[in-house]
Amino acid sequence: MSMHAHGMRAWLLQRLTAVYIALYIFVFTTLMVRHYPVDYDNWLALFRQPVVLIATIIFYLSVFTHAWVGVRDILVDYVKPTSVRFLFLTALALFLTIMTSWLLLLVIRLVKL
Repeated sequence: MSMHAHGMRAWLLQRLTAVYIALYIFVFTTLMVRHYPVDYDNWLALFRQPVVLIATIIFYLSVFTHAWVGVRDILVDYVKPTSVRFLFLTALALFLTIMTSWLLLLVIRLVKL
């Protein structure tokens, strides 16, 4: 099978983002359990660390990418009218773009605090 196939690329991207999401959740949950209770100042200090901040950004970008690939595949498979599929895909792309922009604004605000 060729790696140039779009289906294989989407499949691989879906699996890689799933692995990263699971790993991030495991590490973050372990970190929270070990350092419980966490107040606002500790939480802020944690997310101001560059490693945690970058890992969190990659986590959310992975979630958005994972959602895009999964929902896009479902829409392509089950929504047959092209105009309706285009409308749903456009709405999904707009929603994920807004969420990504919001995430980046939150990160910028967090770094400036």
